[in-house]
Amino acid sequence: MIQRVQSVYLLLVTVVMSFLIVSPYAKMIDEDSRTLVFKSHAIVIEADAGEPQTYKNTVAVISLVLLTSLISFVCIFLYNRRLIQIRICILNTILLIVLLAVMFLYYNITRNNLNPLHPSFEISAIFPMISVVLTIMAYRAIRHDDMLINSFDRLR
Repeated sequence: MIQRVQSVYLLLVTVVMSFLIVSPYAKMIDEDSRTLVFKSHAIVIEADAGEPQTYKNTVAVISLVLLTSLISFVCIFLYNRRLIQIRICILNTILLIVLLAVMFLYYNITRNNLNPLHPSFEISAIFPMISVVLTIMAYRAIRHDDMLINSFDRLR
């Protein structure tokens, strides 16, 4: 059934990861008063006057964000196959942890190369962590449903 609680958790993961696509997760200000904005598709340099320039494309981040949101959305509709849903939740959790590591890696490499004055993370940097927690909660709910169905099968 789609109206189960794990479906709500997985839908929330999809929504949260979709917000990460449109919002920056970190900012830095360097010595020249330029702002580096870390978005999921690229690291962009925004100067006071002029158009933003791309410092570095972050294909790994955007692909992981899209993949995790797509996996969690598809997992909602696999409610008849609970074992596959459990495996997909484990895979999605691993991908979300890899996404966190890649985001932090891009941030550290850029910080070490440029020596910024004011590096900071935005609120959207915690979206993958929230998604990990929601995916684990969905995993536990799916496992609970599977154990409940198996207990009914033993009574027959």
